[in-house]
Amino acid sequence: MIRTLVLYYSKYGSTKNAAKIIAQINGPAMYCTVDEFKPEYKEFENIIIGSPLLQEKLEPSIIEFVGNNKDWLKDKAVSLFCTCLNKNGGLEQLRILENFMGIKTVSMKAIGGRLIIDQLDETDHELIKNFLETVKLPFEDMDFYNDEEIIQYAMKLKHLSEKNFVQLDHDKLKIAIDEFLSSHNTCTLATCHFDSVRSTPIEYNYYNGFLYLLTEGGEKFANLLLNKNVSISVYEDFDGMNNLKGMQITGQASLIEDDEEFNSLLEFKGLNIEFMKSMPVKMNMIKIIPDKIEFLNSKFKADGYNAKQIYNL
Repeated sequence: MIRTLVLYYSKYGSTKNAAKIIAQINGPAMYCTVDEFKPEYKEFENIIIGSPLLQEKLEPSIIEFVGNNKDWLKDKAVSLFCTCLNKNGGLEQLRILENFMGIKTVSMKAIGGRLIIDQLDETDHELIKNFLETVKLPFEDMDFYNDEEIIQYAMKLKHLSEKNFVQLDHDKLKIAIDEFLSSHNTCTLATCHFDSVRSTPIEYNYYNGFLYLLTEGGEKFANLLLNKNVSISVYEDFDGMNNLKGMQITGQASLIEDDEEFNSLLEFKGLNIEFMKSMPVKMNMIKIIPDKIEFLNSKFKADGYNAKQIYNL
């Protein structure tokens, strides 16, 4: 699996919070300050470096770290971010750092930061006050920090890192997916709409590349009728890190209204159509059309590929 290291410096907390969020979303990951860096972290595949912008400059310890570690950073997928009040100035400083490294970074992002006057130490209080006077800005609290902005950036980094996966051949991956889904029959269906979230263990059938769920109804329909986006998990019991096997599917749900398709699925399931018609309650057939399948299988790693494989439809 591709591992992510988030290196940062943070004096008043905003950059640390951002680093933590980015690491959580890009797991498996480690986040630490440059002072906490260990030699074994050089083995991580993705490197993300974050710094606050103080008086329009990046933290010197970040620049020093980059200068002392250019030899191995050049072989990594490196992204840069900073927390700042002036995003244009932040991007300019990140570009300077990129040039200093001598490599093309995967991504750069200037993230909104905070200035809380009461939190400043005596030195920063005077320096920032004088700086703001020079650029003709008021010396007052400013808060542009936003968790949603950081989460969106973290997701972007995650999607970018997926492009570096050692991919199994597309057709072979499809065969492995078909075999796994055909050999199982129970999944967890996750549905949502606004604040309503529902997770439903349910039997499924995999047929012609789609998942079909026969159900009498329930609270999941309160979400499905308003939001067709769903997520499905199919997995085996945990039996150690060397024997992982599970799948996450994102896609669209629809209700089968066509009698021919409904009946063909009943036949596939070995159910008698006339018996179903005689049941005292109406049965519903949900069809899941996958958009993306994420397959975690330790066998892939043993064969020289990433343990996590992604199949986009």
